Amino acid sequence: MNTEKIEKVSVIIPTHNQKEILAKTLDYLMVQDYPKDQYGIIVVDDGSTDATQEMVKSRMGSKVGLRYLYQKQRGPHFARNLGIEKARGEIIIFVDSDIFTPPNFISEHVKFHQKFGDVVVSGPTVRTDRLDNVFADTNRRKAKKLLFDFSGPSFITSNLSVKRKFLISVGGFDEEFTGFGWHDWELGLRLKKLGFKARRNINAIVYHYKKKINLSDLSSLCKKKREQGRNAVLYYKKHPHFTVKLGIRPQSLIFDKLIGWIDKDSGERLILRAAKKGSRWLNPLIKWKLLHAYARV
Repeated sequence: MNTEKIEKVSVIIPTHNQKEILAKTLDYLMVQDYPKDQYGIIVVDDGSTDATQEMVKSRMGSKVGLRYLYQKQRGPHFARNLGIEKARGEIIIFVDSDIFTPPNFISEHVKFHQKFGDVVVSGPTVRTDRLDNVFADTNRRKAKKLLFDFSGPSFITSNLSVKRKFLISVGGFDEEFTGFGWHDWELGLRLKKLGFKARRNINAIVYHYKKKINLSDLSSLCKKKREQGRNAVLYYKKHPHFTVKLGIRPQSLIFDKLIGWIDKDSGERLILRAAKKGSRWLNPLIKWKLLHAYARV
């Protein structure tokens, strides 16, 4: 006898070493106003070493179905593919492990699938550095302008839903991509080529937790931007048309040669001085450094 729970919605969350923030992400998802017996949550652990498994399992047993899957570290798009394979819901909602969801989040996604049929649904993402009283954040007007995102993708898996059967039909996320960036938009383009329309529900808001940048983060941020740049090249090789090229080479990259100095010792010293003085130029300097890391691939 099959005792598997039948779900309308499966929420897929890839994660890697984000136990503390993921705990809050799960807590918000488990108190949605959508019927508890109609949705489930799948955490796909991408090789964490920070006791993520124990934290997730401690939250099992509630009315909301919560499952834990583990894979050796391969990247978030591999984790999402595993989640798609194991999901039971008709509708897949993707969020990240640092996303906080208001109580109406799932209901708003389902509402648009019921209203418009076979569509890809997205919603605004508001950046926040709050861990408490998150939904009081007044930063809503900055929805969906994530920190230092120069590439301009419009298919972002921090707040996105699509029916599982369509993800299966296109083969899920392309596993030829490695590291950070572009694999989500590439999947979106394949869905678009099949005729799927994108619908944006302005009420399906999520809050993306980002701690304030400090210099200790700079090396890892540059690494992510270099990965994003390499994936941009692969993306263009797969889809070599003009609009894709515009997305990969935004106008601001014309000036990359002018800011090449930012990657030299003098640029590092300038950033350090700006940090010590609390200069208003610190964020622009960091932004230029990340832009150069993306452009120089």
